[in-house]
Amino acid sequence: METIHLTYPETPDVVPSVMVLGFFDGVHTGHQAVIRHAQEQAERLNVPVTVVTFDPHPKQVLSNKPDAVRYITPLSRKLKRIESLGVERCLVLTFTKELAGLSPQQFVDDYLIGAGAVHVTAGFDYSYGKFGEGTMETMPFHARGRFTTSVVNEQTEGGEKVSSTRIRKLLGAGEVDAAATLLGSPYVICGEVIHGDARGRTIGYPTANVVMDASYVMPRLGVYATRVRLRDGRTFHAMTNVGRRPTFYDTGDVSIESHLFDFSEDLYGQLIEIEWVRFIRNERAFDGLDSLIAQLKQDETTARSILS
Repeated sequence: METIHLTYPETPDVVPSVMVLGFFDGVHTGHQAVIRHAQEQAERLNVPVTVVTFDPHPKQVLSNKPDAVRYITPLSRKLKRIESLGVERCLVLTFTKELAGLSPQQFVDDYLIGAGAVHVTAGFDYSYGKFGEGTMETMPFHARGRFTTSVVNEQTEGGEKVSSTRIRKLLGAGEVDAAATLLGSPYVICGEVIHGDARGRTIGYPTANVVMDASYVMPRLGVYATRVRLRDGRTFHAMTNVGRRPTFYDTGDVSIESHLFDFSEDLYGQLIEIEWVRFIRNERAFDGLDSLIAQLKQDETTARSILS
């Protein structure tokens, strides 16, 4: 997939295409429906598809709490997921206050008409231009007769709208399996393995301590059945703890530690991916190592059963 990064006032080259608009955090099943619709239009018109998205999240630029923004799919992962859907081209517009200040007409002129759009599509709730004043209802007016438009209706699962907000809430509640249904695949985070206190190794449960490589949505604190994918492509069943390790610390930062089953290699410095399969239990403090080890053995049995 050709990926073009632009910062206003930079504008794209003219490439006739069907343009599909959205932030696409998660690239969930609702987003996938929009992209599939664009691909159908592109096949009809015999042109490629261009996804138009933004980075960073608008809230990071426009809100008073930019550090509070967490992503289901940070940009690198979002682009991988978009490419996996067969999209040929992606414009990534750096979201700045200057870009946010464009009128709806100027946004369309510069980034849709100016980029060669022959057809533009988006979800029913997409908005553009200053204060989000442009909507898919106004898009035909702003098109100036240069391109046609279509709108993809709300996508639902279980009678409720599929949305990034809903997925974030599910992850925050530990319902990673329900989130996977909406995403169309398990939730994944990526991070580097760093040195920890090596306590897990002394009790027979060595862990890969992972520092996330971006601002991912953090699943609820607790123990999960997971799969860990290494940089060489191998995947191992695992159990992963998200928490503050209350057995050993009164307070502390939240950490992510994965114990890979049937694995004994050195992972320090590697970027790994953790695929979240199912929540097992809440994190809790234990009254000693014996009770902790007994619980870890039970967690392993549960995780192996889930993953088998």
